[in-house]
Amino acid sequence: MNIESPTTTRRGSGPVRERPRGLASRRVWHRVTAVLVCAWALVAVAGTIGQRWRPGLGWLGLHAAALGVATNAVVVWSDYFTAALMRSPSRRRAPQVTVLSVLNAGILALMAGTETGREPLQTAGALLCVAAVIAHAIMLGARSAGALTTGLGRTVLAYYLVCGFWFVACGVLGHLMTAAGGSRLDVFMLPHIAAGVLGWLGMAVMGTLLTLWPTMLRTRMVPGAETNARRVLPLFCLAIAVTGLGGVTGRGWISALGLLGYTACVGVGINAMWAAAKVKRPAGYASRSVICGLAWLVGTLVAAVALMATSAGRQQMLGRLPHLAWPLLGGFAAQLVVGSLSHLLPVVFGGGPGRVRRRNAIMDAGSDARLISANTAGLALLAPLPPAGRVAALAVLAANVLFLLVTILRCALARRPLGISADDTLAERGRRFAWILGAGVVALAMAVATAVSPSTMVGGLDAGAGAGADLSDAPVQRVQVTSADMAFTPNRISVPSGTRLVVALTNEDTGGQVHDLTFAGGAGTGLLAPGASAEVDAGVITESQEAWCSVAGHRQMGMVLQIVVDGTAAPAGSSGDDHGASGEHAALDPNATMSVGAFDAALAPATDRTVHEVHMEVTEEVVEVAPGVRQLRYMYNGQTPAPILRGHVGDTFVVTLTNSGTMGHSLDFHAGDISPDEPMRTIPPGESLVYTFTARRSGIWLYHCSTAPMSLHLANGMFGAVIIDPEGLPEVDREYVLIESEAWFGAQGDSADADRLGETEPDAVMFNGYAFQYDTHPLPATVGERVRFWVLDAGPNEQLNFHVVGAQFDTVWKEGAYTLECGQQPAASVDASCPRTGTGGSQVLSLGAAEGGFVELVVNEPGHYSFVNHSFSYAEKGAHGVLEVTAR
Repeated sequence: MNIESPTTTRRGSGPVRERPRGLASRRVWHRVTAVLVCAWALVAVAGTIGQRWRPGLGWLGLHAAALGVATNAVVVWSDYFTAALMRSPSRRRAPQVTVLSVLNAGILALMAGTETGREPLQTAGALLCVAAVIAHAIMLGARSAGALTTGLGRTVLAYYLVCGFWFVACGVLGHLMTAAGGSRLDVFMLPHIAAGVLGWLGMAVMGTLLTLWPTMLRTRMVPGAETNARRVLPLFCLAIAVTGLGGVTGRGWISALGLLGYTACVGVGINAMWAAAKVKRPAGYASRSVICGLAWLVGTLVAAVALMATSAGRQQMLGRLPHLAWPLLGGFAAQLVVGSLSHLLPVVFGGGPGRVRRRNAIMDAGSDARLISANTAGLALLAPLPPAGRVAALAVLAANVLFLLVTILRCALARRPLGISADDTLAERGRRFAWILGAGVVALAMAVATAVSPSTMVGGLDAGAGAGADLSDAPVQRVQVTSADMAFTPNRISVPSGTRLVVALTNEDTGGQVHDLTFAGGAGTGLLAPGASAEVDAGVITESQEAWCSVAGHRQMGMVLQIVVDGTAAPAGSSGDDHGASGEHAALDPNATMSVGAFDAALAPATDRTVHEVHMEVTEEVVEVAPGVRQLRYMYNGQTPAPILRGHVGDTFVVTLTNSGTMGHSLDFHAGDISPDEPMRTIPPGESLVYTFTARRSGIWLYHCSTAPMSLHLANGMFGAVIIDPEGLPEVDREYVLIESEAWFGAQGDSADADRLGETEPDAVMFNGYAFQYDTHPLPATVGERVRFWVLDAGPNEQLNFHVVGAQFDTVWKEGAYTLECGQQPAASVDASCPRTGTGGSQVLSLGAAEGGFVELVVNEPGHYSFVNHSFSYAEKGAHGVLEVTAR
């Protein structure tokens, strides 16, 4: 079936109407809306790539794709198809302009509210989006009144009205997610996603393809397609509801049943499309993009069924949802939108058959290369790639988006018609070349990423044989070894002298840890994600030796493989040194100067938000940690300490953790009292989890990586704080947060020395991740101001005795209770704002590892007041700063 534009006027069919101008013109209107969709596509790409440096942008990119790109496209084109099928063209563009204006204002307000933490703005944005879609649905329904309606038109309209209902449901559930306290946020997460993706986007796609697909192929709709589509519409809705019900009840098998039913309903639509494709083969970029999008949808649905069916509870279900975000929005929705636009824009831009052919040729340019490169890069993103590999894949996708924008611009500007001609031979040659080009683009991007960052690649590349050995005549011994639970099995191999040893290593770690096997000569497997295998050729063995896991701290925890030559003694046991045999390590340089900015210790007050959505990305980077000292740090969101979170008792924190490092990492929030099995598990590189907890008690709570060896991960910078205000905590003039930690330096540019950690005194003790930084950048205060210091001892080992030289504390709060309040014994009658203070005082706040509290003081004279760890050997190693007090 072919759909004409509702505004087309045939010559000779009656009086010629005046050509519409401005937005009333179909050509102008669709150019403007195409620009709008493309602009949101750029925002989505920028957010997706930008989350590498600022994880919070991942949420923005996700919703820019779902709301900005997909929702705008659904609103624009559902109106177009309804008008065409009902033969009821709109005489006024103002209502559509209003709907789109309100919708996009709502999207911007929703994003701004989320980014700034302003719940009223967030709620207003959601309400505007819902109102716009409701108004749009009413307008579509009004078109059918008195229109020449066909069965196909009624069915497609029903799909559009149903998808509008699911958008409203999605908005309501989204509001309940952000406004709810406690576990209700977890309860509504999966129903929100099901309503938005499967209901709003899925129903719009299946309804549109019912009429658009035959039009793309320039063939007739197969008999029974419209009837079957009408019959499965209630089943679609039932499947979506069951999927959401599984999320509400926390039973994955219920969601799996719903997803299975939804997959079957999609199969009915695909069956009709397949029958049409057998009549007329899909040949252009538009139809093939639609096919790729549906392939992603079916593949994702099948994977989702398996993931939900095997989930033990709600936390595991939510932890697996991030794996489905990219396939659904990037693989499915984006390609459906792109394919549809590629077919529709040349038509609605008008200009006669010749110009339409010209525009179709423009939109088809490089079609196979674009599809192959985009889908190959998309599949690559599902693998446990290191950061460099992910950036390479994202760069390929970004290049595809930019190419699309250029083709749309060229399509809009095309004026010269194209004649009817075809050269099947050249087309086939071009298609074969396009396959090679598309795959080559991805391969080249990955090769460049590997060359730029070879040490970060996770996989199973053979490092080659040992150097300098004659391998030609040596007998070969192959040994299978597994790694799990910080051990190799077997951990000892006997080898006849002169034998060439090849070890096949399989990482069977169930805790998410990556491992490798490295020999002293440099041969190794490369890092292996859980389930991966690789071989390493150790060369000809002539003497006993050791091989080990080179991941920081793993050798020290026992991951050593002994290779023993028959008839000789085993090599002497050693904890090893991950940083080379020299044993040299960096040291504090008293003559060096600080070359980076200081961590901002000023603490913002808690907001009124009751739900805190936080995105954390683990990265591993070489940074300056003391004047003249650079170390490899493991960090959350690229900083040490990690983001300081603050709230009130009863607040809920929803933390999405993404591991973009090269080894397993995790999170442990002391502020939450929940089972550690799921949220605190170690995740391998490239994976994510959702960690949700409710703060039930006040305090300054440590959070840190709980992956073994914990002491090493913490010493490498993986810690932060959650501050939950005590009830009735008064405002003060200034608040600062200081987190003390220790460092055992490795060599310059290397990570902490795991051999010395805990066995010797630390090389440096520091506040907020950098030694002596507040000597260079003092913390300001004014005479007479009340200053509150929140203090936390992150450890991993040493005690903190916090003292301010020249000052006294009149208020001390430690581990959930006051020990001194306004210079008095804590009592209900004490006014915590301290209008009058008693004669009691404190000189030090003593904290063990992971303990925390706050102190308050008022300084009455200007000067430079040092704050220190009063264990002075630690103050002399960096736990020292200055409170600079100026006169009023």
